[in-house]
Amino acid sequence: MPPLLLFLGMVRLVIRAATPLDVPWIVNACLTSTTKEETRGFAADEWVTFSSVEELSRVWAEENRLKDGSEVAVAERDGKVIGFIVFKLERDHVYIDNIDIVREEQRKGVGKALVTHVENLALANGYSLMKTDTTENAKGVPWRSYGFWTKMGFRDTGERLPTKWDFRTIPFVKRLEENQPR
Repeated sequence: MPPLLLFLGMVRLVIRAATPLDVPWIVNACLTSTTKEETRGFAADEWVTFSSVEELSRVWAEENRLKDGSEVAVAERDGKVIGFIVFKLERDHVYIDNIDIVREEQRKGVGKALVTHVENLALANGYSLMKTDTTENAKGVPWRSYGFWTKMGFRDTGERLPTKWDFRTIPFVKRLEENQPR
């Protein structure tokens, strides 16, 4: 799919397939979107794929694909990658695995633009079901992306899936309609 050009107010935003040359920018977005203190209790310290140039380069396969078949798209403003989304076309749904926006660009519509891009790709490929997830800590407090996903029309399934760490996974689903406004 060709790059998508959007205007958020008067600011031009390009959504496009990532390339291996974007790896350092993707890692920067991951490392500057949150702090270790903020994610403590919501994520595992060993999850380093998107926070290490070496690790992300190791799992990159070709073009915008990772070795597990996931695809990566980036949001770019003025030639600089300011966010990314990782998604995978599964048998019966599209799964969004990760999304990160550099801190200074958060709450400006970049995440919404990335998710909308993936939803449009899903529809173009005949999918009607999207899935993603977030986490909640041991006290039952959901990670801050919970509100983002509900605003994007994703529905909390009500499940709380245990992990080997001190947090649980919260699955989300969304049904796509061919004629929904974009």
